[in-house]
Amino acid sequence: MLDVSTSVIRGIMFIKLEGILNEKTFSDLENSINYLLYKQSMHYFVIDFNNVNYLDTSVFKLIQSKLVEIFLSCGKVVLCGLKNLSLKKYCCRDNIIFNDCFEAFNYFYV
Repeated sequence: MLDVSTSVIRGIMFIKLEGILNEKTFSDLENSINYLLYKQSMHYFVIDFNNVNYLDTSVFKLIQSKLVEIFLSCGKVVLCGLKNLSLKKYCCRDNIIFNDCFEAFNYFYV
């Protein structure tokens, strides 16, 4: 089970994930991002993996595809909390990865 919670701080959408992220639960994250990106016109995202208990390697390509979709929509994404997860070496550029989610304010120019 994956719990996805969102909040907006200074125009940046913070998406906090808790629980298990696998192919079955990825749709919860994907639906949240799609709603925010296409219905709410949000373009700045911080995705917090700090409370993800388990991350299945099968979702790495799904996450990468969603990141590309956001970038192609002129959006920006910061990932945080990946220090113990191997996602960082598979599909992410180093310049979007932070240990602390609030370091993201230095990345965005809102």
